[in-house]
Amino acid sequence: MRRNQFLVIVSMVALGLSSIGCGRTALPVAPPAAAKANSTVVDSEVVLVNLKAADQLDGKEDHVIGKCYVCALGMDGKAEHAAEFQGYTAHLCSEGCCKHFKDHPEQVIAETKVPEAK
Repeated sequence: MRRNQFLVIVSMVALGLSSIGCGRTALPVAPPAAAKANSTVVDSEVVLVNLKAADQLDGKEDHVIGKCYVCALGMDGKAEHAAEFQGYTAHLCSEGCCKHFKDHPEQVIAETKVPEAK
């Protein structure tokens, strides 16, 4: 019984640590199927349109995206976790999100639905 309790506690701690930074309790989304197949076919027009729309979420067109793209633009990004792409600076919420964005920027941007600007 003690071993089972230990395993449950270790699992809970690992799950809790995996969500630090994002505020999410779910595990990160797996890379898109195109990335798994080592395909880099992404519509660059869609990427640029999405970047421009995400840039305008804060009411300013300054080429700085302040919301975390990996978290579907739902979390505030931090300047210390910034990534440059196509002339834009994306602030991500954590080191893990920053790495994921840098590894798959086109797929992340193309697959993120940008909410309406307020």
